[in-house]
Amino acid sequence: MILTDIWAAFFLSKVGFFMIQNEGIKAKFKINILVSFMVGLCLTLIGASCTSNPLLNRVSPTPNSQIKVVRIGHQPHGVPPILKKLGYLEKRLFPMGFKVEWKEFPAGPPIMEALGKGEIDLGMAGEVPPLFAQAKGLPIFYVANEPPLPQLITILVAKDSPIQSLENLKGKKIAVAKASAGQYLLIQALNKIGLTLNDVEPVYLLPPEGMKAFENGEVDAWAIWDPFFALIEEKKPVRILTTGEGLSNNMNFYFVTQSFANNNDRIIKIVIDEMRKVGLWVPTHQEEASQILASNTGLKLAVALKIIQRARYEAQPIQDQAIEEQQRIADTFFRLGLLPKSIRVEDAVLKRDLRN
Repeated sequence: MILTDIWAAFFLSKVGFFMIQNEGIKAKFKINILVSFMVGLCLTLIGASCTSNPLLNRVSPTPNSQIKVVRIGHQPHGVPPILKKLGYLEKRLFPMGFKVEWKEFPAGPPIMEALGKGEIDLGMAGEVPPLFAQAKGLPIFYVANEPPLPQLITILVAKDSPIQSLENLKGKKIAVAKASAGQYLLIQALNKIGLTLNDVEPVYLLPPEGMKAFENGEVDAWAIWDPFFALIEEKKPVRILTTGEGLSNNMNFYFVTQSFANNNDRIIKIVIDEMRKVGLWVPTHQEEASQILASNTGLKLAVALKIIQRARYEAQPIQDQAIEEQQRIADTFFRLGLLPKSIRVEDAVLKRDLRN
């Protein structure tokens, strides 16, 4: 098309030039014709290039278009801070007219609260916070889960502790976060040996306070998970009484608000897909991933690297087995009077195909 326009303009100018020459018009008119031709040719080229250059025709928001926002809640560790740093999600969503706002929270429960209040659109948390959120009637839905990591949740004692087995925990002080995966592990571990929470002295502390109490010898044991597990290993010699193997899956989940789920299936799919891709990227880029984690959390690089090396982050659309385990946890907490009401976890699962 461009060549046709150019040759047409060139031919017409030549015809005009010879007609004028044959009529004996003065040379200055010949020059005017030539200048007119050159201007027309330039305009033709500019117009053609603007309409056919694929780089200029990329779909991207115009200055006058309304940019939509995806608000994602996350903790200081895990995949979201890494994805945020790499910027892959922003690059994928920008041509669709979306930008990403990352909001950091200290733990899972406040993420659930923020979802319930509509302050964020998507969020990530462990096994127990969403059960209490559902019991409160918060309008949130499960959309994805990461692989189980039962080896990264433990009940620890100091290396020189006289406690040698789970049976020795009877009557002892155990630091644990209330309504957490750590509490569920403690319940399951005690149940395995015929004990209950009534046979020990739970000291309900959030992980930072639990670490301080454990370091200072104010408690006899600590039920905890990564990254705090890796951090205490760096600070103090410890011994593992049990991990979650056969007791607790220790799994992370992704959630979406009911309002955001109504018309944003494609965006939800993309978020899950980018989380999964970063999860697959991490094992082959451990140094870079650990540097991002260390920078975001203040952890020593060696501790961050340990966390990265033993974790798995590949997000996938919610699995039936994961929901079945969630139901078992919910039933256990309700039976013990810890969950305020009985819930059916399946009711909080987004019933859509979110596979890419």
